[in-house]
Amino acid sequence: MYRYYKKKDYYIMEYSFDSITEFIDYLDNTPINTYIWDLDNLESESTDYSFHKTNSLNEAKYLCKFGWHEKFNQLIELKIQLEKYIKIKNNKTRQYNYYIGYAPDVKAYLEGNPLSMLNKEMPKRKHIDIYYNSAILGEVDSNQIFNRGAITLSMIEILESMGFSVALNIFTMSKKEDQIHYTKFNLKRTNERLNPQKLFFPLCHPSFLRRLVFRLREETPDIRPEWRNGYGRTCDDEMIRQIIELSPNDIVICQPQEMGVEGEDIIEDANHMFEYVEQEKQDFSLEKIKRR
Repeated sequence: MYRYYKKKDYYIMEYSFDSITEFIDYLDNTPINTYIWDLDNLESESTDYSFHKTNSLNEAKYLCKFGWHEKFNQLIELKIQLEKYIKIKNNKTRQYNYYIGYAPDVKAYLEGNPLSMLNKEMPKRKHIDIYYNSAILGEVDSNQIFNRGAITLSMIEILESMGFSVALNIFTMSKKEDQIHYTKFNLKRTNERLNPQKLFFPLCHPSFLRRLVFRLREETPDIRPEWRNGYGRTCDDEMIRQIIELSPNDIVICQPQEMGVEGEDIIEDANHMFEYVEQEKQDFSLEKIKRR
């Protein structure tokens, strides 16, 4: 679940959780590292609603475990808008003659050809790996967080309905000097269909990072005093690829600013994210969304 090791020039504090329940149970049963953190000045327990969009740490835990339903209708509406603009390239079946098949080839039969049945070669189910960094910079507002997460969830659900196999790897990765805090959440397995309600809070709500992951940092044993100042800096696309050792075709959903997500117009944000994802060279096309 937790290990501390050196990789390249960094010391990695790595956590791994297989479910939301395991994550919350760990937070509830692990003491705060009081050698580093002041109990009267914990960001996870801040009363700043504008930054966290929850009133308390306990409220964030509850929403994470049982679901966040506010704005969920916006996610459904966005999915409907996006469905027309994600298209598969070169996904045609190939028909050929064989001993067995789904229908007879009358011409081949009359000619005495033993390969007198028509068969189909189904296209290979294409696989896509998406890595979603739930960590965001302090200046990112809640609308940017929501739009980035909602667009990602909608895009994955549409791709799965079109026959793609999508692995969603949710994580947080931030650094302070030569230390990296890296947490993996196994909330969607490769062959498991997307459950938007289950993933809505981790991907779309600021308190997943700013209360729950911050509390995890407050409990981390090997963290240094420097982390008290700002709780770390979110890693960019290049560093994420370096630490996790991703392939060039793996898609990284990183900082909203890196992908042009401004949090004001979700259609414009979706178009900017589409352009960003297409640069990752995956075998699907994303057309610009036109307003009705």
